[in-house]
Amino acid sequence: MKKINFSFSLLLFLIFIISGLVYPQLMRKTPLLIFNGHNTEMEVVWQLNSTDTCRIDWGTDTLYSIGGEQTYEYGTDHQFSYTITNLIPSAKYYYRVTAGQEFYTGTFHSAPDSTADSVSFFAYGDTRSNPGTHNQVANEMLAICNEDPEFQSIIISVGDLVYNGDIESYWDNEFFDPSYSGIQEMLADMPYQSCMGNHEGSGVLFKKYFPYPFVNGRYWSFDYGPAHFVVVDQYTSYTPGSAQLTWIQNDLASTTKPWKFIYLHEPGWSAGGHSNNTIVQNYIQPLCVQYNVPIVIGGHNHYYARALVDGIEHITTGGGGAPLYQPDITYPHIVTATKANHFCKIQIKNGVLKFTAINLSGAIIDSFTVLNPLVGVGPGKETTPQKYMLSNTYPNPFNPSTTINYSIPKSGFVSLKIYDALGKEVATLVNEYKPAGNYSEEFSAMNGSGKTTSVLPSGIYFYQLKSGSFIETKKMILLK
Repeated sequence: MKKINFSFSLLLFLIFIISGLVYPQLMRKTPLLIFNGHNTEMEVVWQLNSTDTCRIDWGTDTLYSIGGEQTYEYGTDHQFSYTITNLIPSAKYYYRVTAGQEFYTGTFHSAPDSTADSVSFFAYGDTRSNPGTHNQVANEMLAICNEDPEFQSIIISVGDLVYNGDIESYWDNEFFDPSYSGIQEMLADMPYQSCMGNHEGSGVLFKKYFPYPFVNGRYWSFDYGPAHFVVVDQYTSYTPGSAQLTWIQNDLASTTKPWKFIYLHEPGWSAGGHSNNTIVQNYIQPLCVQYNVPIVIGGHNHYYARALVDGIEHITTGGGGAPLYQPDITYPHIVTATKANHFCKIQIKNGVLKFTAINLSGAIIDSFTVLNPLVGVGPGKETTPQKYMLSNTYPNPFNPSTTINYSIPKSGFVSLKIYDALGKEVATLVNEYKPAGNYSEEFSAMNGSGKTTSVLPSGIYFYQLKSGSFIETKKMILLK
C-alpha cells in the first residue's frame, strides 16, 4: 500500500511538472533591468533560492557573442548583479542568464546618445495588491513595444510596488511571481526606474531589489537622451534647508538637458482620495516654474488625473493595479480625471512632447502636447517666439478633440477660451500667468475635458487668445 501511494504521489508530481504548475526552484526572482545613468551600461539583477554560481552572456543577437561572465552572489540572500558595459547607444542587445539547469533571456535597447533630440518612454504606478491587473498593464505596454520598438526604453514608476514593502513574501507574490509572465517579461526587457512609495515602508527591501545609485536616502537623478529625470524621495525630508531640497535645486540648475521631469509618489495636485501634498505645492512647484520643468509625475491616488498649475502639468498615474478610487474633477486645477487602470506613454520629437494616457482596452483617456521653448519646433527651432501667434487648430473639422498651438513672446497673463456660435463661453483652457514660450492645448468636446460642463453638439466654435494687449479669435468646426 505504501509503495502504491508513493508511486501515485511521484506520478502526480511529474504531471505537475510537465503541466507547468511547478516552477523551477533555483531562480527566485528572474532578471530585471536597471539603468544607472550611463548610456553605455545596463545593470541586470536577479536572485536565487540557494547558493550557486550563475553566468550571463550578451550580444547583438541570440548567439550572445559579445561577452560572457561567471557571476557570484553578494550579500546574505543569494542576490546577483552584473553591469554590462561598452554598449553602443541606441542599439538592441540580447542577454541570457544561466543558473544551474535554468536559463532566462531578455532584450533591451541601450540608452540614447547624449546628443539625441528624441526619446519615448512609459510611466505608471501603484501596482500593489492586484498582480493580475498589473500583469495586464504590463502586457499592454509590451504590445506597444512590439508595434513601436522606440518605446522599449525605460519605465518610470511612481512607487507603491507592493502592498507591504517590508515583508519579503509581498515582493515574491505581488511583483516577482513567475506566473505573471507579462510583469517578468517587462522587467527583463525595459529598465525599471522607480521612486519609493509609502507602501514600500522603511525602504530597506526597496533598496535591496532596486539598487539605484542614490545620492542619499532614495533620491537621485539621471539623463536619458534629451531628458533629465529627478527622482524625489518623499520619505526623506525635502522641506527648506533639507539636504534633498538643496540637492534638487542644484541638480535642476546644473542640467543642460532641454527636457526636465520630476517624479515622486504623492502628487501636489490631484482629484481626491489622499490629500494634495502641500510640500510639492509650496517647494517643488516653484522650482518647476523657475527651471522649466513641464511635467511632474506622481501616483498615490488610484486613478488617472491631470492638473495644470502655472503651466506645469501635474500627472497622477496610480492605475497600475491597486484598488481604484473615484476621482473628483472639482478639485483645484484639475483638467481631467478618469477611474481606470492605465499607463502613460510619452514621446519627444523635434521639440514637441506628446503625452497619452491609455486604459486596458487601448482607449485614450487623455492626451496633450507640450512645446519646449528651450528647443523650439521645426527646422529653425527658435529658442523663444518672436511674436504672438495663434495657430489654426488641427484637425479642423474635429471630433471629439483638436489641438490649439500658440506662442507668447513675453511673460504675462494668458487667457484661452472657447465660445459657441452665439458667443457663449463653453470652456476655459488657460487662465493664468505664463512665461514666454510656445504652448499647446488639447481641446475635447466631451464632458469634463477642457473644462467643458457638458458634451458639446456639432457646430461652429471660436477660440480666443488674450495676452497683454494681444487678442485674436479663430474658428473651428465640431463635426460628429
